[in-house]
Amino acid sequence: MMEFIKKDVAIFSQSKDSIWLDVHLAPQMLAAHLDTEFDGATRNANYLDQSMKWLTQKFPAQDFPRLLDLGCGPGIYAERFYQAGYRVKGIDFSSLSIDYAKRSAKEKGYVIDYQCGDYLNTDLGNEYDLIVLIYCDLGVFSPKDRQYVFEKAYGALKKGGRFIFDVFTPKKYADFEATSDWKLEENNFWTKDLCLHLSAQKDYSGTRTYLDQHYLIYPDLIKEFFIWETVFNREEVLAELQAVGFTKNEVFDDIRGRSFTEDSETICFVVEK
Repeated sequence: MMEFIKKDVAIFSQSKDSIWLDVHLAPQMLAAHLDTEFDGATRNANYLDQSMKWLTQKFPAQDFPRLLDLGCGPGIYAERFYQAGYRVKGIDFSSLSIDYAKRSAKEKGYVIDYQCGDYLNTDLGNEYDLIVLIYCDLGVFSPKDRQYVFEKAYGALKKGGRFIFDVFTPKKYADFEATSDWKLEENNFWTKDLCLHLSAQKDYSGTRTYLDQHYLIYPDLIKEFFIWETVFNREEVLAELQAVGFTKNEVFDDIRGRSFTEDSETICFVVEK
């Protein structure tokens, strides 16, 4: 069985299954997004409050009224932006998350435009003052798709608009060691029914890209999940942004606006069209 996790996986290849669409894992991911007690799929409540305070003070709604939240999930940030006076649109690949976000907005009387879809393949228009991509989502993309994200954001902004996003730095994986494991599991995050769970964590030399690889083996079914993550330095990201057309830039330690130090596990970029 271990040949599953020993086999070579082409960098950024897509797994057979998706954690966002799987009948068991999709609800688990939604629950993780809604849990703001710790830094899981969403950052903790204190971090959320600090980041919203910085974002809304630095880019007030009266100056940047139209906001696009890429990868908005169940609306954690989108609702806070709406409360702060922005006209908000959110796009996310997960239908479960978007359905939750729509129900929540309706219950609260919030007028937020939510759309289920892949923003790489969605016409974003060209009317936004702010575009946000929060919690280091950029790291899941191949270099080609990452460039496309930058191009899509650039095209969707008005002149003078800002694109704000954060990424992980190599500090996150400073102590990384490749591992592999197998065990029987049931009734947990990964599975409801008893299965053999094979997992491995790998790095791709010279790329700063890492793979979290999982196989769930049932009597009549094998599920496969690849979770990719790339980490970045400041210079390479700024070069890619400038190549697309972004000009002015500001760099911070994180999306709370803390001064850039080169010692953080994250970098926040603010670039202007």
